[in-house]
Amino acid sequence: MGRSGMRVSPQTILALLVAALLVAGCTAAPGPGAPTALPSPAPPTRPPALTATPPVTTGDAERAATATALAATEIAALMDAATEVFREPFDDNRNAWFTGVFQEVETNVIEEGVLKVRWAGKGSSYELYEPRDVRDFIAAVDCQLYRGGPDGSCGLIFAQRRDAGFYKFELFENYYRLYRVPSAGEPLLLVEGDPAGVIRPSAMNRLQVIRQGASIRLLVNDTLLARVEDAALGAGKVGVATDSYAPNGGVEVWLDNFVIWEGH
Repeated sequence: MGRSGMRVSPQTILALLVAALLVAGCTAAPGPGAPTALPSPAPPTRPPALTATPPVTTGDAERAATATALAATEIAALMDAATEVFREPFDDNRNAWFTGVFQEVETNVIEEGVLKVRWAGKGSSYELYEPRDVRDFIAAVDCQLYRGGPDGSCGLIFAQRRDAGFYKFELFENYYRLYRVPSAGEPLLLVEGDPAGVIRPSAMNRLQVIRQGASIRLLVNDTLLARVEDAALGAGKVGVATDSYAPNGGVEVWLDNFVIWEGH
């Protein structure tokens, strides 16, 4: 992703391909299916620079610390009440993730206990946990932007339905965003920000989405980045995503420990 000051310039992005790759259940896995390429609109345009953060006063810091503690307590309670429905450690390929070359631009391999997605050009893909739709849930994945710097991203897809669209939480090494992609029409940016101080460059980072009703929380490395209210999309499938914004490729993203818990 070419950047100006910030990082990504979606205006330069060509039409992306979305590969909907099927993932089977934890204990039973059908043979791998051929991925499907779907036309996908470009991610939403964002401002050329993030708004500067105002100086923090002592009162602001105290209120922020209190809010953070309350959020951590609430998130812990949600985790305790949730039931794990899927876990993928990528120790092997028993769940029939797509491996091999797709569309001459993406190569997926499972080795050393991780799913490695290597890009030879621009592109976008996601793989879904297919067996069930969920509405209230917690999803997590470990992601490392192994090669490609700011030109690569990883993320979580959720509420995915072919007739409705999906949400996408996307993380770069110096930027994050959540946007809604309808099945028809333009994507809508819901929130964006800078994960500085939270993300660990050149290392695995834990992405989490917690959805409860209209509330959507985004976390990286157990730190709450944002909370958004949006109920436009209902129950749907959850999956992992990778993107390359480099015309000549050179992006490699590693994924591990993909887990879904369902709320009550």
